Amino acid sequence: MAASDALCSILFEDQHLIVVDKPPGMLSQGGDADVGGCNNIVDWLRRRLGRPYVGLVHRLDRNTSGVMVVAKRTKAARRLTEALGEGRLRRIYIAIVCGHIPGPCTWRHFLEKDASTNKVRICKSGEMKAGAKEAVLRVAPLKYSSTQSLATLAEFELETGRSHQIRAQAAHERHPVVGDRKYGCHTGVKTESYGIQRPALHSLRILFPHPMSGEVMRFEAGIPADIEKVSRILFDARCVI
Repeated sequence: MAASDALCSILFEDQHLIVVDKPPGMLSQGGDADVGGCNNIVDWLRRRLGRPYVGLVHRLDRNTSGVMVVAKRTKAARRLTEALGEGRLRRIYIAIVCGHIPGPCTWRHFLEKDASTNKVRICKSGEMKAGAKEAVLRVAPLKYSSTQSLATLAEFELETGRSHQIRAQAAHERHPVVGDRKYGCHTGVKTESYGIQRPALHSLRILFPHPMSGEVMRFEAGIPADIEKVSRILFDARCVI
């Protein structure tokens, strides 16, 4: 069972790693505006564990909720990072996106990040730059709104882990994430927030081999109330996977 803490729910913990359910609004790692604070996973865990080392294996955007794994020790961090690079650490998200995604597909793009705006863009053919990185995303629609052109509840599995990858690729494909004001407003697709104050994007499930035993671990984070609310509006049903 998940344990409750002041900032996060702890889904699993042993001497090598900790799996948490990150709430929206919490950074994965502190930035300039959060120096010395604890509203980020790394500093919160440093304080909770009483040690300076925390091995951040992967990140979630500030306003993306859900499951993530963090290493407590350098050996565990190294092995989890290797598993991530080899595709053995799998990350599955759900999102409510605009429009109708007709069936399972794979999106492949090259992304370039602008650090000054903290935003990524899709590189068009013929304008590839040296810093552009390939982004590969598997997409599977799960539910459609009663008016199918309105919205899709979809599952996304990352094959690569680029900054803002799901949001940028979905917007480029003209399926911006509902509530995404950063990427959704420039797509030409009519979108509404349906009352949600962030992108309707959630890290649902993570699977990985335990860094010491090799046992395959699987964890899920429950659907947050704000995404459930949007699901009821658009699909007349709970966001049950």
